[in-house]
Amino acid sequence: MNLAYDRGRLAELFGDDPVTLAEIEREFLDTARGAEREIRDTDDLETIAQAAHRVKGASGMIGANALSQVAAAVEKAAKTHGLTAVRRLEESFSHEVTKVAILMSDSD
Repeated sequence: MNLAYDRGRLAELFGDDPVTLAEIEREFLDTARGAEREIRDTDDLETIAQAAHRVKGASGMIGANALSQVAAAVEKAAKTHGLTAVRRLEESFSHEVTKVAILMSDSD
């Protein structure tokens, strides 16, 4: 099964205490949504690349592989292809953030 988020991966890293996992999930979503806003609200390619990079690393660590991949694509686009390429990926990025958020809320 290809899920947008693997809570088991998070539990492997931090233990299976539901309170701890919920806090980490909240922090992750704050980061992802903040990056989503940054990417949407600026034309500064360096800022976009940095925001995408944060999400790429964090999402890869917790098993949100699809989000990690699209964040990597946004980061690469910002560094090498320009703003038009970033804007083409923006909807995919937001869609993956939403999918992860839904799965995280279902695991509460």
